[in-house]
Amino acid sequence: MAKKSRQQQRPLSRKLLSRKGHEERQKRMLYVGGGITFIAILLVLGVGFYQEYVVKPSAPVAVVDGQAISTREYQLMVKYRRLELANQVGMLQSQLSRLDPTAEDQQFLVQYLQQQIQQAQSQELSLPTQVLDAMIDDELVRQEAARRGIVAPPEEVQLEIEQQFGYDRNPPTPAPTPITATAAITVAPTPTEPPMSGEEFQQYYDDYLLSLRNHVGIGEDVFRRLFESGVYHAKLQEALAEEVPTTAEQVHARHILVETEEEAQEALDRLNAGEDFAALAKGLSADTSDEGGDLGWFPRGQMVPEFEEAVFALQPGETSDLVKTSFGYHIINLIERDADRPLDESVLDQWKASSLEDWLTERRYTDDVERYWSSDKVPPAG
Repeated sequence: MAKKSRQQQRPLSRKLLSRKGHEERQKRMLYVGGGITFIAILLVLGVGFYQEYVVKPSAPVAVVDGQAISTREYQLMVKYRRLELANQVGMLQSQLSRLDPTAEDQQFLVQYLQQQIQQAQSQELSLPTQVLDAMIDDELVRQEAARRGIVAPPEEVQLEIEQQFGYDRNPPTPAPTPITATAAITVAPTPTEPPMSGEEFQQYYDDYLLSLRNHVGIGEDVFRRLFESGVYHAKLQEALAEEVPTTAEQVHARHILVETEEEAQEALDRLNAGEDFAALAKGLSADTSDEGGDLGWFPRGQMVPEFEEAVFALQPGETSDLVKTSFGYHIINLIERDADRPLDESVLDQWKASSLEDWLTERRYTDDVERYWSSDKVPPAG
């Protein structure tokens, strides 16, 4: 037994030691290689996660005068508008379900609701670009409001929210209907729905915010910002309306309108032969014939482009050649023009009402607005 024990304790030969060392080095290399591979996999996954959940959401869909609109903000707003659209369709379908499509007195309403549902559903296709345009408009309005010192105080935003939810802090007191001795009561009075209380509003508001968080991921700050935008838009609209000029270059013109080129040429030949313009207009024109074709005074922006270009190129007393528009063929005679004539009240009101939209139209596609939108930035539906 002692001899066997000494044999077992005999040191390893160089060859065996060399082989063992080689095996250990191979194991270490395998461990190191495996560790490097594992770290590389983690890096790839980490970079992918970073790209997908940090870089992409932070990438801009647009930049407005240096202010970026992130993909994350854009996607939240698309989801919110989709939810609004779905709620609208659901409400219309609920109303439609309570009607009888076979009842003659309800058919018009049935058709109207069906059209409204189709229109709302078709908006889904253009909604991603509509949201982008609306967000760009909002940023343009906010920046202009800041330049003008226009503010949207929290209390005004709160009032806008309350109004949207149907809550009135100071509801009017209904005046009692006087009953005279001679008035016969033949119909039972319809009960008046009590106004929403402050507690009911708060509960309704909280429930809606919870629904937004669950379905869209929108918090109260984003929701309130929507109403804040409404305040900014209204105030900038008011400020721009005050700047609308009350006078403009205007022309006083008349025209003859017919359907075909042959009819128009015949009318023009008769005018050139010396016939009276007003008399021809009364006999031939499809528009304002009773007034001899007189259109009155009007500034630029009131007529279709082809007509406007032709009439403003004329001098008083001149008659145009044939002018084709979507309405037909015109022959235009300019009676007089004024470089600075007071605007008609209806035109002035129209210009004031469109002042914000006109302002935005001029700025949406300037160099200050950079667009980086692509279809892959649209969040999947559902």
